[in-house]
Amino acid sequence: MIDGQTDFEFGKVGNDSFRALVELSPDTIFVICEGYHAFVNARGLALLGARTLTDLQDRPAIEFMHPDYRDPGAARMRSLTADGTPLQYVEEKLVRLDGTVVDIEAAGTPLEFNGRPAALIVARDITERKRAESELAAAQQRFHAAFRHAPTGMAMLDATGSITEVNPALEALLSAPAAEIVGGAYWDWVDVADREQAQAAFHVMADGTAGTCEGDLSFRRADDRHVCLRICVAPLADNGSFIAHVIDVTAAKATERELVHQARMDPLTQLPNRAALLDQLARALTKRLTRVAVLFLDLDDFKPINDRYGHAVGDELLQLIAHRLRRAIRADDLVGRLGGDEFVVVLASPDCKQRADALATRICEVVERPATLTAGTIRVGVSIGIAVGTGVEYDATGLLAAADTVMYQSKAARR
Repeated sequence: MIDGQTDFEFGKVGNDSFRALVELSPDTIFVICEGYHAFVNARGLALLGARTLTDLQDRPAIEFMHPDYRDPGAARMRSLTADGTPLQYVEEKLVRLDGTVVDIEAAGTPLEFNGRPAALIVARDITERKRAESELAAAQQRFHAAFRHAPTGMAMLDATGSITEVNPALEALLSAPAAEIVGGAYWDWVDVADREQAQAAFHVMADGTAGTCEGDLSFRRADDRHVCLRICVAPLADNGSFIAHVIDVTAAKATERELVHQARMDPLTQLPNRAALLDQLARALTKRLTRVAVLFLDLDDFKPINDRYGHAVGDELLQLIAHRLRRAIRADDLVGRLGGDEFVVVLASPDCKQRADALATRICEVVERPATLTAGTIRVGVSIGIAVGTGVEYDATGLLAAADTVMYQSKAARR
């Protein structure tokens, strides 16, 4: 044990200014001579939980090291004091007087203490850093476990949008192994029609203009199947990388399209319904210089047929009329059912007035042909009203109402 001696010299330097510098150092400084603490600055006393140097001198300095670190620590101390070999920074653990363990990184240099070989140890408390590193490592481990086992597709991207890592779920979505996916940009898998949109959205986000980029895009799998995938890309921490979540919404999109289709189609005739007709008519009228013709059709004496034969036969007749109307118009024209026995045909072209007159004659011919139904052969007539205009003159409802008015005038004249 070293007597309560605290005077020491570093080579030939031992003045008060240098001693003050050592005492006020933010690092822990120990001088260890003959295996015991010969000097400890204020930071060192606080690190070990001591009030004075005497609190530390009743046992060898090596006993303040954690048992797992004592053997290599003793070897390093011998190398310092006996061989004069400086010690580069190493990480170790110390045990405080109260038994708690602290992490340190320490470096050392040989010196003489009152003519005896000793070691100057400079140490830093890195307990909080090691705890943070441990928590970060645990968080990264949890993240990668979640990444690998996530039921949805996930990918890591670099700052250019290139894929650096994928999980098995994304391999399944793209029908390709990770080796074929990693390295290229994610939009390389996007259909050409959506590719520019995907690339632009990513760069807007990467520049910091937007927090995330997301959307439903058409992807082409390795097996040439096309799927609709919902992708959401967001920055990952502050390291310049990004994470993409990918979900297959192909079935959901198909269901959505079917629901929209059903909502806009007449269930009996499978023609566009009133809402779809008005929407398409409004679209045609937005081209303000385009003339649009509307033919409003109302079957004559349809109610007596329903009353005599029943609604099932009436529905059968409406389906047959719808079929005939489809065949009577051109592919770029539109026919729909408003409801009951009312149908509408929309023509949009510079010569729509002349075409509407000719088509009205054609419709009368096809509608008034005898209809062979389950109840027998039935004939029905039709009244047609034609209105022609542009978006400057009419909106969709107004042009439809104008054609309806002409139709009623025509029906009254025929009666």
